[in-house]
Amino acid sequence: MKLTPDEVQFLTALAREQNQAGCRGPAHELLRRHAYPEAPRTGPGSLAFAYEAVPLTSLLLDPIADLQEMDDFLRKGERLLEPRWPWASAEDYRARLAEASREWEARRNNSQPSDARSTA
Repeated sequence: MKLTPDEVQFLTALAREQNQAGCRGPAHELLRRHAYPEAPRTGPGSLAFAYEAVPLTSLLLDPIADLQEMDDFLRKGERLLEPRWPWASAEDYRARLAEASREWEARRNNSQPSDARSTA
């Protein structure tokens, strides 16, 4: 799955907010407004505890093999203060999320040793 430039920009903002600002910032507000309008702002069920977007944000990190480079990207990279919502609707977001989830799961399954897969 290849992310569009708009998706890369938004997901970069989302991942950096998660790592630098405790899931607070404009990307999380866009995610809440467009995809999870009923999510509480804090506590259980809030976006701070949500991992639904991980399959999408993990695509950003795919090409990064070095842990220091990943840390620099997430924790030291410049926060994007004006991200744009890249999907036309919540349904489009969910479709891309489902596509990323399938790919993420396939990669996880392929990275496990064959004997671990046969016992699962």
